[in-house]
Amino acid sequence: MLFCVLGSGAGAFEADHLARLNDSGSCRDCDLREALLAGRDLTRADLAGADLSMANLRGARLKGAGLAVSNLLQADLGGADLTTADLLDANLAKANLTDATLVRARLTRAHLGGARLEGADLTGASLGNASLAGARMAGARLEMTELAQSDLSGADLSGANLVGAQLIVANLSGSDLTNTLLRAFMPRADLSGARLSGADLSDAFLAGASGLTQAQLDQACGNARTVLPQGLTIKAC
Repeated sequence: MLFCVLGSGAGAFEADHLARLNDSGSCRDCDLREALLAGRDLTRADLAGADLSMANLRGARLKGAGLAVSNLLQADLGGADLTTADLLDANLAKANLTDATLVRARLTRAHLGGARLEGADLTGASLGNASLAGARMAGARLEMTELAQSDLSGADLSGANLVGAQLIVANLSGSDLTNTLLRAFMPRADLSGARLSGADLSDAFLAGASGLTQAQLDQACGNARTVLPQGLTIKAC
């Protein structure tokens, strides 16, 4: 069924680009700003380099979609299925990804500063060198997620599940890790000013972590396999 909407005002999408997407299911480098694509089935669509800033993709099916280097600034992807999607170098700053599914998605070097990811499922996703500064990720699933050298400064990760996550040299300064399952591999991570109240660091590897203090650890718990910088201790969970 043909799907079309009328754009209005400056900055709206190109109508012929939307028609191309409707006809072929793909549209590389297209201008789809503010397009209404909620609930659309865009499985494996090729949208690499497309401008989808402020587009409504709420509940869209984007499983396996190619979105590398795309612009999704302030886009609404709430509840969308982005399983295995390629979002390499994509701009998702201030995007709404609440309750979205990003299992095994490729988000290497993606910009997610200020994005909303509450309740999102990022199990097994690749987020190496990604920017997540100030992201809202309360209750997110990040099991086995790769976050090496990512910037999570000031992010809200309260209640998130990071079991098995890779946070090598990650920046977690000022982040909220309250009640987080932080059973992660975190050598040389920066935890300066991070809130660890109620965090579970059982089996966590924190050798070489910077900014970590005894006062922070006194608010958390771990086990005999928790590896900490020399001189620091943690109570058992």
